[in-house]
Amino acid sequence: MEQPMLGQILKDKDGGLEFSVHLTPGSKREGIVGIVADVLKIAVHAKPTDNQANNALIEFIATIFKVAKSKIMIKSGHKSRNKILFIKDFGMTSIPDTIHQYLDKIDRIQKPIL
Repeated sequence: MEQPMLGQILKDKDGGLEFSVHLTPGSKREGIVGIVADVLKIAVHAKPTDNQANNALIEFIATIFKVAKSKIMIKSGHKSRNKILFIKDFGMTSIPDTIHQYLDKIDRIQKPIL
């Protein structure tokens, strides 16, 4: 299946970049593991206790987007697997080429279940 355009997943909004994430905490794998519709599926090793999984997610996003962790905010979904993330002072033109390497490693791009 063809990979969705980054513009479908990542959106310029309010002087930053906003996108949806489905987080899988406590995973053996860590990284972007899939895309469903316009949602990135990300897995982290950290458990969903004491904000560990959210912190691991922010650290992972900071690494792949090459931004400071302080610029990343979870706008909604702090206690949910479904989250909306926002990167301050960041736009589509700021996305490093390395993000494509992460997206190219995705095992599967899934169709949404209707």
